[in-house]
Amino acid sequence: MFPYRSAAKSNHRPDIRLDFRPLPLLSNPHVQTLLGHFLRGWDRFGVTDEHILKLPDGDVLVLHDTVPQGWQDGEPIVVLVHGLTGSHASPQVICTGRMLFEQGVRVVRLDLRGAGKSLPLSRRFYHAGASEDVRAALEEIHRLAPRAPITLVGLSLGGNIVLKLAGEAADRPVAGLTRVAALAPPIDLGRCANLICERRNRMYSNFFVRELIAAARQRQECFPDLPPLNLPPQMTLRQYDDLYTAPRCGFVDADDYYRRSSSLSLIGRIQIPTLIMTARDDPVIAVEPFEGLKPPTHVELRILRHGGHLGFLGWDGAGGIRWAERRIVECVKGW
Repeated sequence: MFPYRSAAKSNHRPDIRLDFRPLPLLSNPHVQTLLGHFLRGWDRFGVTDEHILKLPDGDVLVLHDTVPQGWQDGEPIVVLVHGLTGSHASPQVICTGRMLFEQGVRVVRLDLRGAGKSLPLSRRFYHAGASEDVRAALEEIHRLAPRAPITLVGLSLGGNIVLKLAGEAADRPVAGLTRVAALAPPIDLGRCANLICERRNRMYSNFFVRELIAAARQRQECFPDLPPLNLPPQMTLRQYDDLYTAPRCGFVDADDYYRRSSSLSLIGRIQIPTLIMTARDDPVIAVEPFEGLKPPTHVELRILRHGGHLGFLGWDGAGGIRWAERRIVECVKGW
């Protein structure tokens, strides 16, 4: 399955790479979260092609496809799916993609419907249950490279989407998809919404809502015939989902959206090797759903004590400090 196992199952000295240890003075989850977001690093990608994939309703996905020199069909492809208010240019997407590219892996960074370069080209927008859009992207990638094994990696909200798709693939297989990895996925959207709206985490709710409203206004400018925005000046993320996300994406309300889009009930149906990692101190991802999860043996679940949300800043065993991203690279490479 994956190249490493819990150190508790080994009689040998534990590999320091298996357990995340924050850098000195960086154990605070909010510090991990904020630094993980703002420490962007360098974009060392080679030439990247942009594939515009038109969806049946006229909206588009944008696939940012970076092919290492000498790469041939039959070698691995990794598709990276961003999180809420993210895009192909999100820091963790850039970091993970760059590490993979440096190892000779073809990397496709996806702009979901209405995100990044897809925003001015799409009337609708992505949400946590948008697995059909990711399926369409994988079908296009498989068409471009029919012999290549595809690993699908989702970060935060993107992690829920890829797990949902992997569970659905039990009945509707996805050609080329061989394994999945999800980092800090909100597998129970309702519990995560409650957590992020707590007073101690309100700054994250405010940040997401501010970014989401800005994107909604930009969408209105691109498509003036859309229904006018009618949103209060101050609201929580749950209220935003109730007033905007749910009605515009075909859900009754926020609760209906969360229930139908959460991947929790589908994880047990996943039939391909899957890695799920999350932090117990994540300020926006509820840990309780993971604690009660009983995944299949080929689904490896790792609940780390520290890390914040997409932080995991600690020595990675390879000279860097992006611990979680390095684990994903090892998963893909089979080390």
